[in-house]
Amino acid sequence: MPITHAYYLASGLWLLGLAGVLLRRDAWGRAAALVVMLVGAALTLAGAGRAWASPEIHGLMALLVAVAGAYAVVLAAVQRGGS
Repeated sequence: MPITHAYYLASGLWLLGLAGVLLRRDAWGRAAALVVMLVGAALTLAGAGRAWASPEIHGLMALLVAVAGAYAVVLAAVQRGGS
């Protein structure tokens, strides 16, 4: 798979998240869109790590995915407690 495919998908996810942040009115929708933006950024790192065969980039991508996952779990817990 060429690196451009990963970059196109990552930029699409990031732009979808940006549109969600700009268009959503509620805080939960904006927070979920931020998670989508973080996943797009992680996919960019995954494509770069695969293209350059760099384990350091893969480690940074794993850290970013873990942060996005923790953010989503906290968001779900707070939303469930509030309703």
